[in-house]
Amino acid sequence: MEILVVEDEVRLARHISRSLTEAGHEPVMVHDGETALWKTELKRYDLIVLDVMLPGMNGFEVLRHLRAQKIDARVLILTARGEVSDRVTGLGLGADDYLAKPFAMQELVARVSALGRRFPGEAPMKLQISDLVLNLIERKLYRGTRRIDLSARELMLLRVLMREPGRIFTRTELCERVWERQHEYGLKLVEAFISRLRKKINSPPLIHTVRHLGYTIRESE
Repeated sequence: MEILVVEDEVRLARHISRSLTEAGHEPVMVHDGETALWKTELKRYDLIVLDVMLPGMNGFEVLRHLRAQKIDARVLILTARGEVSDRVTGLGLGADDYLAKPFAMQELVARVSALGRRFPGEAPMKLQISDLVLNLIERKLYRGTRRIDLSARELMLLRVLMREPGRIFTRTELCERVWERQHEYGLKLVEAFISRLRKKINSPPLIHTVRHLGYTIRESE
């Protein structure tokens, strides 16, 4: 699932994001309510992990606005306060589940997976460009009948490209989506992984460099 993580504690947000990525999801992090609402106007998310105690606009206000705008993404609220009144308020505003802090990360991932089963989305189980097929459930890649082994990061990078064929991704975008912390890893790593994918996928080429802009995946002309 594509998941928006709304959490003002940056380290916790990164931990949540990393755990969701390892479970096969595609998380995006923001750290305040206003940015969360802006993100949901630009893109439809399958699920939102929403902290209640946010600076400025709190999680309940964000949730109230989401439901007023008919945004039907599943919402898992996080709260440091375990009072029944908070749970009732969140569920009454349209949250689908809640989790009180502190929590085990395994439980958060399990709750997210449970929500995915309860409300199955329309996301495809397979992505395909020409004869290149990525099975998202089995996390396996095929070029025709040939099985291609990928590392976890290679798979994540290819999945980002294949979800939006023809779109040009800058190196910065890819670095932020796959590695999260651009300055720590550097843009050269993106180039290295693109090179690895090209060698594994082989010809005819499907991953293309758009000079001065970035990379895209599409069928060769």
